[in-house]
Amino acid sequence: MEKKNYKAARRLDYTAPEFTATTTEMVFELADDATVVKTNTRYKRLTTNSKAPLRLVGEDLELVSVTIDGFSCKYKEEAGKLIVENVPDEFELQIENIISPIRNSELMGLYKSNGVFCTQCEPEGFRRITYALDRPDVLTKYKVTIFAPEYGCSVMLSNGNLIEQGKKNGRHYTVWEDPFPKPSYLFALVAGTFDILEDTYTTRSGRKVNLQLYVDRGYYDRGKWAMESIKEAMRWDEDRFSLEYDLDNFKVVAVDFFNQGAMENKSLNIFNSIYVLVDKESATDSAFFNVQSVIGHEYFHNYTGDRVTLRDWFQLSLKESLTVFRDQEFSSDVASRTLTRLKAVEVIRGPQFAEDASPMSHPVRPEEVMEMNNFYTVTIYDKGAEVIRMIHTLIGETNFKAGLSLYLNRFDGQAVTIEDFLCCMEEASGYDLKQFRNWYTQDGTPRVSASWKYDSSKKQMLLHLEQHTPATLKQKEKKPFYIPVRTSFLTREGYPEHPAELPTNGVLVLNEEQQDYLFTVLEGSLPVLFRDFSAPVKLSAPYTEQDFKIMLEHCDDPFIKADSSVQLASIYVKHNLEAASRSEDLPVPVALIDAYSYLLDNISADTDLLLLNESLKLPSLSSMMEFSDTISLDALIRIRAHLESSVAVELADRYRKVYETVKAETPAYSVGNMGQRAMNLNALYMLALAYKESSKAEEASKLVIDHYHNFQSMTDKLSAMQTAVHLDLPCKDQILREFEEKWSNDALVMDNFFRVQATCPNEETVFTVRNLLKHPRYDSNNPNRIRALPGAMALSNPVALHRKDGAGYALLCDVVTYLNDKNAHVAARILTPLINYKRFDEVRQEQIVKYLNKLMGMRNLSRSIYEKVEAALKQE
Repeated sequence: MEKKNYKAARRLDYTAPEFTATTTEMVFELADDATVVKTNTRYKRLTTNSKAPLRLVGEDLELVSVTIDGFSCKYKEEAGKLIVENVPDEFELQIENIISPIRNSELMGLYKSNGVFCTQCEPEGFRRITYALDRPDVLTKYKVTIFAPEYGCSVMLSNGNLIEQGKKNGRHYTVWEDPFPKPSYLFALVAGTFDILEDTYTTRSGRKVNLQLYVDRGYYDRGKWAMESIKEAMRWDEDRFSLEYDLDNFKVVAVDFFNQGAMENKSLNIFNSIYVLVDKESATDSAFFNVQSVIGHEYFHNYTGDRVTLRDWFQLSLKESLTVFRDQEFSSDVASRTLTRLKAVEVIRGPQFAEDASPMSHPVRPEEVMEMNNFYTVTIYDKGAEVIRMIHTLIGETNFKAGLSLYLNRFDGQAVTIEDFLCCMEEASGYDLKQFRNWYTQDGTPRVSASWKYDSSKKQMLLHLEQHTPATLKQKEKKPFYIPVRTSFLTREGYPEHPAELPTNGVLVLNEEQQDYLFTVLEGSLPVLFRDFSAPVKLSAPYTEQDFKIMLEHCDDPFIKADSSVQLASIYVKHNLEAASRSEDLPVPVALIDAYSYLLDNISADTDLLLLNESLKLPSLSSMMEFSDTISLDALIRIRAHLESSVAVELADRYRKVYETVKAETPAYSVGNMGQRAMNLNALYMLALAYKESSKAEEASKLVIDHYHNFQSMTDKLSAMQTAVHLDLPCKDQILREFEEKWSNDALVMDNFFRVQATCPNEETVFTVRNLLKHPRYDSNNPNRIRALPGAMALSNPVALHRKDGAGYALLCDVVTYLNDKNAHVAARILTPLINYKRFDEVRQEQIVKYLNKLMGMRNLSRSIYEKVEAALKQE
């Protein structure tokens, strides 16, 4: 398709379908290069007094035949459409077509990779399988027959229940029937050879569900944690939301070639292997944590996405944000609420705030979309989840559960809108969410300014809050948001205060441009605002370093404690940015060192080590880039390096004590072991850095390589390797060599080998990555490898990506160019850091524009890449 034909679809242009499909029977005759697909769909006209033709969409299909009720009919193919003329109001349409799974490098539709036939149909992949009404508001019941050679395809799966299997005409086959109507994007098919883990789960009502988990041969043991996570998710959804699983089987398949993290197809979830395959030797604590979370996310979609689905793709956040909120609550309840919340906040204040400030900024419900795959974003998922969390904050747990129950019962088997969900929440709670809807319709990050003054004669504090949201590319004027401000008070000694004027839930509402709140408190009291990060806003308040020290030491809210540490770093950055820009000597970060000293000196048996570890981590360079609207990158790089080395040297003795005394009891994963390992490895890095800064690189190297050899968990080994590589210690080559020798045949583990080197904060990393692109274990067609190497450098290493000579941009441009014809969706994602180039200095701006123009000049530039490049180049 020529670029000139790329046009955005608008939400307001939605029209209901002329037809719906009531039943669909499909037969697949699987073959690598020529899979035959036979589809028999019963269509019903929805509009009265209409003679409009049936219009179906398709892509890369070789059409063989089209018949109606078994007879020939008049039809034509044009521009990705099949138009069938003179159709009755109700009829059966038979289509036979041929597709080539082996040549499908985009991994959308039906493709074959690594010996496995697999589908990915969300958002618009089903049209690459057959001509169809490939839209989420058309729900049909599917019956699917799969024929395949027995060798290489001993497992053949689709949605629903297995109703028949056997052999016919020298091939074996299975027949699957899904009793629940679903849109085409939830269709799934998998065929290949797997190891199978089987188990059962008995629901609260006593019904037995058969569980099957399909993994690559030889990885049976690595699937055990995922199986336990499935059962944990099923139990949790019953306990928390009274939602029981609704079919006789639940199947999960792990595949290595997959664009997404996972896909919630009804009863047949397909997962990227990284979110299934873990064991204590090959996977980190974070990997175990993530597997449990993602397993939960896709399972929870069974109701919030599958049973109730979307009217149109502009409503994407309806299913995704609600399910992200649910998976966050799941991880909070069964793992760590503190870590889950802090990780969620980190995403918002890093990538999401950056997206809000970019030309690709969009509301939680976008108004227009050129390429739907580009809107699977942190705004849709993560900011959307914060919007759901705000509703929960405002109406409370009981009302939220009642609203969700009402929503799922009222709209079961339907395709609906965000408005339908909000109306159910209003009806169940009696809470007016009219103004709250601005969170769905306006983009950008609200800025909240706070100030306060005390009246000694009345013993009252006047708290003043103002909100303002800067203009964005497509929305110049912003209406006030409805902002919940979870608030508490601390005395100057750090004791909690409970003023009578504060609502019992501690939540103030800011719904005007500015508002005042009056509280009876002691003189010198400190208002603690946005506890638990109660709204995705940027707060400006006259807090001093001493105020943050009080909140860090005495506030009972994990977010406030961790954030106080971040804010101390932020104050230092803002005060010293000019000096760093001029290459002047930087002062010792006394306040930050004092805060870290307090934390390290007060570790006890009751300390939440995960919270402590998060509080002791300096903000990443990417997070520091969001401290202001313009990015003084060279100054930020210098400041962060100075902060890290200063803290390490000043607190070396304390870190040594932590390293020697805080250790996990076993290599196995548990939340307790994860916290102990996190603290131990934080101390390892800082102690090694202290040695290096004191000209003791050999001592640092010995410390790190001894750790690598003496500890058996993958978390320990990867952290030691990362410390060696990122600090450029003498032992780095030995560790990399030993790691590669042991794990070279394990693709998922080798991703860590690539990622550690790609994220080394050094400008020379660009050339390391270029060399690793030629590594025999790197596969330029596998999304996981791409994300682990050039993607990791692009998304997680600003030092390397933004080299002033443009070498990082050149590398990224080369990768994107290669992927344009192979897998443009992955390419568009890793291109994201270049979109908001105007926040950088002129030298970097010129380099980025040069490479964006180079991409724009490509012949047959994909829609995914075109949309992002065009948005970037159109900036004012």
